[in-house]
Amino acid sequence: MTDASTGTYGILRVTTSVTPNAAGKYWDIAWAVYLIENGGPNLAYDLSGVGASVVVGTVGTVWSGTFTFDWRSGGNQSTLIASGTTRVYSNPDGTVPAGIYVQGNIDSTGTSSAGGPSSVSESPALSTLKVVPGTPSAVTATRISDTSDTVAWSHTSATNGQPVTNTIRQKVNGGAWADVVTIAAAASANLSCAANQKIIYGVKATNAAGDSAWSADSAPLFTTPAAPTGVTATKVGSDIVIGWTPNVAFTEHTHVVEHGYSTDGGATWSAWSTLTSSVLAGTSTYTHAAPNAAQLHRYRVSAKNTNVATLTSAAVVSNSVQLLTAPNKPTIPALAPFQDKAATFRFPWAHNPVDTTAQTKRQVRYSTDGGSTWTTGAKTASANQYLDFAGSTWAANVAVTFQVRTKGDYDSGSDGDASYSPWSDSVTVTFKTKPVVTIPTPANSSTFTQATLTVALGFSQAEAATFVSATIGLYAAGGSTLLEQVVSNTLGGTLLATRLADGTSYVVKATVTDSNGITSSQVTSSFSVDYTEPVAAVVAISYLSDSGIVQVDLTIPGAGGGLVAATSVTIDRVIDGVSENVVSNYPSASSLTILDTTPTIHGVNLYRVTTKSVDGATTVVSESLTVEEGQWAFLSTGAGFSTIVKFFANLHVSAAPSRNSTLFAAAGRRRPIALFGTNGDLVVSGTVDLAPECGSTPQEVEEFILTAGVVCYRDPSGRRMFGVLSGEVDSPSGLKSAFQFKVRESS
Repeated sequence: MTDASTGTYGILRVTTSVTPNAAGKYWDIAWAVYLIENGGPNLAYDLSGVGASVVVGTVGTVWSGTFTFDWRSGGNQSTLIASGTTRVYSNPDGTVPAGIYVQGNIDSTGTSSAGGPSSVSESPALSTLKVVPGTPSAVTATRISDTSDTVAWSHTSATNGQPVTNTIRQKVNGGAWADVVTIAAAASANLSCAANQKIIYGVKATNAAGDSAWSADSAPLFTTPAAPTGVTATKVGSDIVIGWTPNVAFTEHTHVVEHGYSTDGGATWSAWSTLTSSVLAGTSTYTHAAPNAAQLHRYRVSAKNTNVATLTSAAVVSNSVQLLTAPNKPTIPALAPFQDKAATFRFPWAHNPVDTTAQTKRQVRYSTDGGSTWTTGAKTASANQYLDFAGSTWAANVAVTFQVRTKGDYDSGSDGDASYSPWSDSVTVTFKTKPVVTIPTPANSSTFTQATLTVALGFSQAEAATFVSATIGLYAAGGSTLLEQVVSNTLGGTLLATRLADGTSYVVKATVTDSNGITSSQVTSSFSVDYTEPVAAVVAISYLSDSGIVQVDLTIPGAGGGLVAATSVTIDRVIDGVSENVVSNYPSASSLTILDTTPTIHGVNLYRVTTKSVDGATTVVSESLTVEEGQWAFLSTGAGFSTIVKFFANLHVSAAPSRNSTLFAAAGRRRPIALFGTNGDLVVSGTVDLAPECGSTPQEVEEFILTAGVVCYRDPSGRRMFGVLSGEVDSPSGLKSAFQFKVRESS
């Protein structure tokens, strides 16, 4: 305020201090209003009964009254107009309401005043009022699966103590607490878990004022318990003890033991039945008292949660066990009805335990009068499921009947008969003299003068058994390297395929089998080979384009130069690695012409010409001919494929290969499964023009179609196939005819 005539003025001042109360959600604001003289001339002037007031923000006027002030000449002076404390409340969440201030007001004073009220205002510094969040309550944990769960809770915080974050901790399988996650304030969270866990959760809330206490623990959450391992069943006297290794990580569980049995050695099993479902934690064995000794037993064990009965582990199956009991009768395999009397005879059997124990003893008996009387051997400790009888134990033509019984680990007392199986079924064999074989040809230590070997054998058997078959082997000199082996049903002469090399030695080994099924001892014959090779043919090859035939001209010299005469000729032709015979063992002459009616007309034909002597020796020469036919196609049929038609190769040919297949429905599949056979078909079809004096006439082609059996089709592409022909000839004019054909090849 100011005196307008003198310039004297004073200052109106407001001071504040704040005391916050977060729990009460208010601030106590202490305030004071002063008037302070601030220089100017000395005036005999006072302010008496001047009105004044104090306003605190939204609270309004909190004080009003009058005061007196005397202006003085010497120095500054001040006076306290009014002071007090006013309570201002926060918003519900502890934040500062808008428009909080402290304002001091005085009325206008003196006749020299400029007039109008004077005021001053101050805004106190107010902080947000926050309290620590309340402790979360009602914490629950719910299993979704063995890998996921949900934790939920309720908040108990004041409106100005709401949490900003929640921290979740867990204790797994009785271990230490561990913080899992801190999240924005919420009422639930999805978390990860794992099988075989017992989990307890706790939650706390946090804001700027601090942390709440940890909540009360949730009830335990359980996941599926772990299955046991090492489930074994062990015979203990007349009982079976089932043992296992528990793997459940918490105590709230039991183990369930189930039983199954088989009466046919394990081929089929009964349904599982529960023996017990209450083997408590800490126990890992269960005794099945006195189960049926004649049955095969097995067990399975699983872990079950006692708090949540639906949480059960996988069941683990034990080994199969049977209590000790006598075995079933042994099984005798099929034996040959006749045996060599001079050879060791092995009587075999199969031990058939009921209790799974191996053979520990056996007893064998035999009879030579059809079972009227028996010769019984001793009860002998042996795991061998056979007994050998020395050769010549019985004479020729004696029929012997055998039986056996066996014992396992079960003993009825003093190795009594009740410890043994019943006697096996009988098996009878008749002892015979084995046959004798000889090798007249090639004779031992002889010189063989042919390149092909025919072996002749001799046969005898003391009891007049007949010859059935012979096994003949050709070996290199020394008899250790087998070159060829054949089984023959003739004694008179067996031709071997191996060509004997001149100047080389060989060994023949042979056995014979008689009508008793007995095989002789092996005999051998060593021999050397000495013969002269025949002369080689001189070969000239030419292609006959009019017929698509290859002509093979042979010149065969007479004997001379250390070579003998050729008596026959064989020609083989090779196309793309496949050999076909053209002529076989054709009588030799000094000059021969052989026609190959089915060569390839676009590719390489390799001819191998073999000359053969009277002794069976051979000489081979080879010649090749490459044909590149570009004009004609051919169809051949008849004897030696000698009936041929030809036509210009302006072909329109299509090929349709296929393979045999069938479909069948399979269980569990929506679509059928295709099975493909090894056989297939190839169909080649085409259309060609027949023009006068250009290849075969329409009449020749028609006649060919009518008489054709198997045909050979060849064209300039190199295609060469054998099959069945169908076709027709269409003659729309006298100048040109159309020949439509189809050749089907099957493999």
